[in-house]
Amino acid sequence: MARFEQCLYADETLERKLGFPRFVKSRGILYMSGMLSADENFDLVGASDMVAQIERIYTRFEAALATQGATLQHVVSEILFTTDLAALSAAAHVRRAFYERHNASIPASTAVQVAALALPGAMLEIHPTVEVPE
Repeated sequence: MARFEQCLYADETLERKLGFPRFVKSRGILYMSGMLSADENFDLVGASDMVAQIERIYTRFEAALATQGATLQHVVSEILFTTDLAALSAAAHVRRAFYERHNASIPASTAVQVAALALPGAMLEIHPTVEVPE
């Protein structure tokens, strides 16, 4: 169980409304809650468009990391949950470009196809682990 002092927020109002923090920090590692292609009201962005969803997710991801003094260079692993592995594979260049802009390698990754995600129409949810810069 996470202790309250380990819970960190990137968008505290929304995250408290949803019932969980963006991060739990333990021993220099940020364990992140899953991230979907959502706007500030948690409405889906880019329905049925994998490229748009990847762009939205990684833009949000960069902003969330910045609240903790981190960038995509600090990401050590990701689990990608998708409703369409073929669409994710076809749009992989978009994800790769985000990492390249930070002079970072794609982290250790696992992709899993699922029947559905938390937001209807969502095609991708990422679950990253981040090593916090010292």
